[in-house]
Amino acid sequence: MISDRGKVTSITAAPGRNRGRPSEMGRQVDCSSLPVDPTLRDTSKVAAAIAGALIVGTFLIALVVEAGFGANARRWLAFGFAGLPTRPREAVSIFRHNVRALLAVAGLLVVAQTPYWAGEKQPGRSHRLVRGAGEVLLAAAVAANVAVVGASFGAYGARMIRAALPHGPLELCGFCLPLGLYIKGRNQPIPVWLLVVVAALSLAGLAIAALLEVYVTV
Repeated sequence: MISDRGKVTSITAAPGRNRGRPSEMGRQVDCSSLPVDPTLRDTSKVAAAIAGALIVGTFLIALVVEAGFGANARRWLAFGFAGLPTRPREAVSIFRHNVRALLAVAGLLVVAQTPYWAGEKQPGRSHRLVRGAGEVLLAAAVAANVAVVGASFGAYGARMIRAALPHGPLELCGFCLPLGLYIKGRNQPIPVWLLVVVAALSLAGLAIAALLEVYVTV
C-alpha cells in the first residue's frame, strides 16, 4: 500500500509473526467436502435404480416358480381374475391401501431426519440402532412383496402381466420415489421443498394408478 509520505510499504507480516500459521490471504475452501443437498434428479436416479433391482428380483422369482412350482403357486395364490367393481369407492379403497404401505417409508424417513431437525450434525448411536431396525423391517416387507408378485407372474404368466397393466408401473414409481428419497436422506438433511415435491408426485402417481386399476383393463 502507499503511505502518506509516498513510500511503498509491504503488506507482508513482520518476521516471526504468525510463524507456523497459514496466511489468511489466499486461503481456499475445499467445497468438495461440504454437504450438498439432494435434488429431485438425484432422487429420481436412485428411485430408478431401486425399481430396476425390484424388477430384476421379481423376474428371477417368476422364472424359478414357472420352472417347477407353478401348480403349487396357483393353489397357494388362488387368483380368480374376476375383475374389480368399476366404482369410485373401489379406487379410493385401493388408494388408501397403497398410502398405508407408503406410510412405512414416510415414518422411517421421519426417523432418519429427526436428528437434523433437532439441530444435530450427526445421528447418535441409539438413533442409528432404531433406524437400522426400521430398515430391516422395511426391507423384509419389500422382499415379501417382491416374492408374492414374482410368484404370481411365474404361476399365471401373461394373464398376470395383463392384470398388472397399466397401473403397475405407476404404482412402482409411486413407491420407489419415496424409497429413493430415503436412501438420499438417511445420512443427510433433506430440504423441505424436496419432501413436498416427492410426496406430491408419489401420491399423485398412486391415485392415478388406483383409477387405472379399477377403470382400465388390458
